[in-house]
Amino acid sequence: MYSIYTNSGHGKPLKDLLSAKVTGMSSYYLKPKDGDSTVEIRVINLGDIADGTINTEAVRIMRVKNTRKLETDIVQEGDVVLTLRGPPFRAAVADGSIAGAAVSANLVGLRCSDRLRPDLLAAWLNCSAGQRALTARAGGSTLMGLSLRELLQVEVPVPPMAQQELLSRYLALAAEYSRILKKEQRLQDSTVNAMMNSL
Repeated sequence: MYSIYTNSGHGKPLKDLLSAKVTGMSSYYLKPKDGDSTVEIRVINLGDIADGTINTEAVRIMRVKNTRKLETDIVQEGDVVLTLRGPPFRAAVADGSIAGAAVSANLVGLRCSDRLRPDLLAAWLNCSAGQRALTARAGGSTLMGLSLRELLQVEVPVPPMAQQELLSRYLALAAEYSRILKKEQRLQDSTVNAMMNSL
């Protein structure tokens, strides 16, 4: 399955594979002044993305400056949310529970066109090949930063849609398996904790 994706030989600049971008909110929006019109909205931060998922329970509601930016720069279901600080750079696909949220300045939302499935884009950005491609365009030394301009030039492999659908099914099964393993691990940890506390 892995070789089907990485050896497709059909790399395209990321900018050619997107229908929209969701840019992050700077301190201008996050620190409104007295008298500014404000609104409460969930804001996804750097620490909310881990293990290929967005921890929706950790996403905070913040009061931000109410501007026209909020009409367009909000996450929709299926958007790939990517951290712009790394390594590692981390990507996850937004589900319906986080739709309507904004992203902080060190994140970007990527809305795929019909040429590339978002789950495949996120998986590729998280894999070693994707990390190398991102790191090669990042600046800085210890904590590297990736500009939107450089990100959009990253060459992303684009397999035929039939192969994308195959890979997507595999990724869904792998994600479900990981979810079950984590649930079992939490149950085991809870059992051990209860046993030790009863001594």
